[in-house]
Amino acid sequence: MSPMESSYAITAVYKFFEVSDPEALQQQLLSKGEELEMLGLILVAKEGLNGTVAGSKESTDAFKTYLTSLIGEATFKDSPADEIPFKRFMVKIRNEIVNIGDADMQPDGPNNHLSPTQWHDILSSDEDFVLLDARNDYETEIGVFKGAVDPKLEKFTDFPKYIEECDIPKDKKVLMYCTGGIRCEKASMEMQRQGYKHVYQLDGGILKYIEEYPEEFFEGECFVFDHRAAVDQKLESSTRYDLCPHCGDPGDQRMPCLECKADAVVCVRCMPEEEHRTCSKNCAYIFSMKRHKAQKQSA
Repeated sequence: MSPMESSYAITAVYKFFEVSDPEALQQQLLSKGEELEMLGLILVAKEGLNGTVAGSKESTDAFKTYLTSLIGEATFKDSPADEIPFKRFMVKIRNEIVNIGDADMQPDGPNNHLSPTQWHDILSSDEDFVLLDARNDYETEIGVFKGAVDPKLEKFTDFPKYIEECDIPKDKKVLMYCTGGIRCEKASMEMQRQGYKHVYQLDGGILKYIEEYPEEFFEGECFVFDHRAAVDQKLESSTRYDLCPHCGDPGDQRMPCLECKADAVVCVRCMPEEEHRTCSKNCAYIFSMKRHKAQKQSA
């Protein structure tokens, strides 16, 4: 399904560049976004911009044109959706547009980027390398590149410590990837800072790779940071996963809500807790209070 056939067009973009006045850029983006009736979230910091927005095809194209006029050329990763993946439009100011815990780490131009074709060709070869996933554990659980090392990170700020303690040889060729490429910009710098000499990153991340090579080396689905939860190999909204209402991770455990009997979808980690077999935090609270009251009465 193409964006022209869908109700909404979604685009994700990031760019590292010097932002002298984050508050001024924030107001410009808010004004234009509201004018075009955009929805989504954009993070702005002194180091650049990172965001995902959605709207009609016409509005999204107009917003991309406007954004390019402000920040210069940037790579947009587009995908379609039949349902709007955001509830509102927000532009927030942060210390970092992707948080590795070091605001002084400033990517400056391409750093050993591999195009999806170059990446695919290496994976198709007999070349010796380590394939490293730079995402969090709840993301890797639903999709990874074949043979990738999974650091099982709870959060991206754990990445520097993982590299300090991992057993990947520092002279080994490392191919690193993430969702859209932005985390690899800083992760590759961190590895180089710790002495790794041959670190390469997938330009555009998983999203760009499966746009060009669906059903190839990437297996499963790709988690995205909006209400779609994940996208499949066609970059369409997942029909398997929804966001778990209790923790926000992708979930595919389906059952009737124990409180209101509506359809509920939770993740495997929340499933063991009985009150989490519910469709919302509100139903979980009501169910827990009823159970507590029943236990108190029977004591």
